[in-house]
Amino acid sequence: MKKIIQLTMGFFLATVFASSIGAEPVKHTISKAEIIKIAMSAAPDNISAQATILNSAGTVLREGTNGWTCMPGTPPNENVNPMCVDKAWQKWLSAFMAQAPYNSEEEGFGMTYMLQGDAMVDNNDPFNTDRSKGVWIQEGPHLMMLMPASLMKDMPRDPYAGGPYVMWEGNDFVHVMVPLEVTAKPE
Repeated sequence: MKKIIQLTMGFFLATVFASSIGAEPVKHTISKAEIIKIAMSAAPDNISAQATILNSAGTVLREGTNGWTCMPGTPPNENVNPMCVDKAWQKWLSAFMAQAPYNSEEEGFGMTYMLQGDAMVDNNDPFNTDRSKGVWIQEGPHLMMLMPASLMKDMPRDPYAGGPYVMWEGNDFVHVMVPLEVTAKPE
């Protein structure tokens, strides 16, 4: 045990020293097994254990059998926002990534798990990167639901009101967020 602690401290100090003199510290390469574990952490085992697993570049790491797809999150940090999506969300994500039209009234219901939480986004505009505009939210563990926008008309829009709320209203990518813990306003 003492040897492990010494090795760990040695690696830590070497990394600190290397970065302090302007050299690049040794970076940990995330293994295929680690990426799969991260991706699977987005949903309960009864979903993720049989899901197809993709890496952050979209390469299939493991074929699944249940129609769900799990992915590790946004690069370069593989554990920013892992998610597991059903077939309806797979179609939604394809449209979102291509910024192509998506009509919620014509598509089916869908469910996504993000049990590790998500990156900060604007609740009003999916493509806004200016934090001085909009209503910014960073959810902890949550579910996301797709349904026709017309069924969302009586739901709250305020992500801090408590309970489910509508995200990206008035946009092709409108969906319902279901927080699984209290959401705190970012400072």
